Amino acid sequence: MPKKANQKRRILEVLRYLSRESDEDHPVTVDRILRHLDSAGFPCDRKTVMDDLQTLSEDGYDVIVNRGRGGGCFLGDRAFETAELKLLIDAVQASRFIPLDKSRRLIAKLTREASVYEERRLSREVYVTGRVPSENRELLRTVDALHAAISGDRCVSFLYYEWMPDHTRRARRDGKRYFVSPCLLSRDNDYYYLLAYDREAADLRHFRVDKIGSIREEDAPREGRDAWEKIVADPGKYESMLFGMHSGTETTVVLSVKKDLAGIVIDRFGEGCPFLSDGEGADTFRVSARVVVSPVFLSWAVGFGDRIRILSPAWVRDLAAGLAADFLKANDPGRIREKGEITDE
Repeated sequence: MPKKANQKRRILEVLRYLSRESDEDHPVTVDRILRHLDSAGFPCDRKTVMDDLQTLSEDGYDVIVNRGRGGGCFLGDRAFETAELKLLIDAVQASRFIPLDKSRRLIAKLTREASVYEERRLSREVYVTGRVPSENRELLRTVDALHAAISGDRCVSFLYYEWMPDHTRRARRDGKRYFVSPCLLSRDNDYYYLLAYDREAADLRHFRVDKIGSIREEDAPREGRDAWEKIVADPGKYESMLFGMHSGTETTVVLSVKKDLAGIVIDRFGEGCPFLSDGEGADTFRVSARVVVSPVFLSWAVGFGDRIRILSPAWVRDLAAGLAADFLKANDPGRIREKGEITDE
C-alpha cells in the first residue's frame, strides 16, 4: 500500500479509537493507541502517533493531550454532547409513530456516537416499552418520500388508513387514493403529521403520517400555494393555533382565565401571548389568542369547567356549550340505565 494512503488510514483509525475509547473521564495513553494501531495493522512509533494527534487537532478535532505522569489524551468536543444524545434518545423512545424495532435501531445508532463508556450509561437508561408503538412498517419510507416531494415541489398520492373495532386497519374511501400537495411535516402529542393541500377538498388538511400507506410521488407540481405559503414561512405561529392537529375555522378567541392557570395558558399559547387584567382584585385575567376552532380546542376549554370562560366570539361559546350539553345528555345515568348499559352498579 502506498505510504501516503497508509498514513491517511492510520490517522482515521486514531480518530475512530479516540472517539470510541476515550472521553474526559477516560483518557487513553499513547502506549494504548500504539497497541491498538499495531493490532489494526498500522505499526508505528510514539512520534508518529503524536504527529497524528497534532494533525487531527490542526484539522479542527478537539484532541486534548495531557502530558506528564498520569496524563493521556481524549476527544473533547464531539458532534453530539452526551446531554444532546440523551435528548434525542428520549424523543425517539417516546415517539409512538415509530415502530418498536426501528426505535431500537435508531437508539443504537445514536448511542454509538458516544464513547463506549457513555454508550453503556445511555444504554442502561434507555427503555422503549410502556408506550403504544406504531405498526406502520412504511413509516421511514413515507417520511423520506414526503421530504423529497416537498423539496422537489411535487404532489403525492397515498392510501389513508383507519382502525376498525376488530383492530384491523382499513383504507378510507374504499381504497381511493388521496391526491395532495405536501406542505409541512410537524410533530404534535407524540405523533407525526403532514399538512397538505387536498385537491378534492380544495383545502388544507392534516394527515397522521403513521396512517399513510403506499405513498407515490406524482408527476405534477404542488397546488394550493396561496393556502399554505404563509404557514410554511412561519410554521411555529401556525402550530401554536392548533389543538391536536385538527382542522377547523381560524379565529381570535377571548378567554377569561383563573390566575392559577397562567402556566397552562403560557404552555398552550406561548410566552408572547399577552395577558390583560380583569380589574384590581380579580382572580381572573383575559387572554386573546388566534386558534383553530376544533372539537379538541372546545374540549380543552370545557375541560377546565368554570375556570375558563369563552367571552367571544359568541359562536365559539355556543359550540363549547353545545359540546358540554351533548356530553351530559349522552352520559345521563337515567338514559344509560334505560338502555341497559350500566355496568358499575
